[in-house]
Amino acid sequence: MTCYVPRQKLAANSLSAITLLQIVPSLTGSGLARATLDTAQAVVAAGGRAIVASPGGAMLPDLLRLRATHVDLPEWGSPLWSRLNLPARLASNLRHSDVNIIQSRSPVAGWVAGSLSRRLKVRWVSTLHRPFGAQSLIERRAERRQLQADAVIAVSDHLAHDIRERSPSAAERLYMIPPGINLDRFDPAQIRTDRVVQLAGDLRVPDGSHVVLCPARFDRDRGQKRLVEAIKRLERKDVFCLLLGSAGAPTGFEREVEKAIAAAGLHGRVQIGPYVEDMPSAYMLADVVVAMGGKSQGFSRPLFEAQAMGRPVVAEGGGAATEAFVAGVTGWGAAPGDAAALAGALDTALSLSPQRRGELAIAARNHVRSRYGLAETNLQLLELFQLITG
Repeated sequence: MTCYVPRQKLAANSLSAITLLQIVPSLTGSGLARATLDTAQAVVAAGGRAIVASPGGAMLPDLLRLRATHVDLPEWGSPLWSRLNLPARLASNLRHSDVNIIQSRSPVAGWVAGSLSRRLKVRWVSTLHRPFGAQSLIERRAERRQLQADAVIAVSDHLAHDIRERSPSAAERLYMIPPGINLDRFDPAQIRTDRVVQLAGDLRVPDGSHVVLCPARFDRDRGQKRLVEAIKRLERKDVFCLLLGSAGAPTGFEREVEKAIAAAGLHGRVQIGPYVEDMPSAYMLADVVVAMGGKSQGFSRPLFEAQAMGRPVVAEGGGAATEAFVAGVTGWGAAPGDAAALAGALDTALSLSPQRRGELAIAARNHVRSRYGLAETNLQLLELFQLITG
């Protein structure tokens, strides 16, 4: 059974004695990096001190603006190299920082955090953002080490179930706390028309098109090629699909997606675009937002953000994505790996009447507000920190 943080009122500055160290593999524009910044902001606002150790990334300036501290790490090598080198380095850098709780956000970060927590004699919280799926022996060991933390956070019910199946002994230390969505930022009423028009021009979105948006990085296979196949099967020339997430120089997988677009004859109808900072405006461009990845999905932040913006969503099943929406009300699912089913779900979402889209927008925003607002999830996290530090 998954634990839930007992509700207790946090007194003003109740975290003033807490110094949280988060260890993360990168501060690039990703959901993991966004969750790191949100947690740092919550700790500082509650009177604590937030430190993040990472190799840096595009979101580092945003972190520093939150009055958090950053500890520079080298680019991570192999999991074993990181485990052997980073704990001692961090212990030396943090010896005068009074860290009393550590949070890790990836398997390798967890392996490092476990060793560092013993050196510093402090509590360790492990947050799992993805299901287990490592191939090598060393990577699998790093995954398992996450479950030895003083508290284990699963970011979705799907992940919590996966953890209980793999390690029943971790159940009493398991908490389900999803990353929160900033409902002030992701509010359609706050988005000026000129922002949307500007972004549409930057991304070369054809006038009058129905836009299918899939925000996902190209560092690994996240299902973009199946989406390309689904767009081909859709056989609708009025549909324009945006695959947002390119980081500049194309990765090997990004080149594979480009070849798939060419092979499907979809140039001009499916387009790879860059990571976009102004995601609220990107969602306003979209008629439907898609999450791919099947069973590898641990938490589909784009689906929650899109629903907060009143957009219908479609998700490939098998992972946590399908628990992100109300089936048949705010979104539709498709069997994992089934491009034909995905095309059918997209067609359903794209064919909604204006009245139905209006009703969906209200239901979608209410769904996100009911459980996934940033203020609520931050409070759950702060209460857990308070609980395990006594």
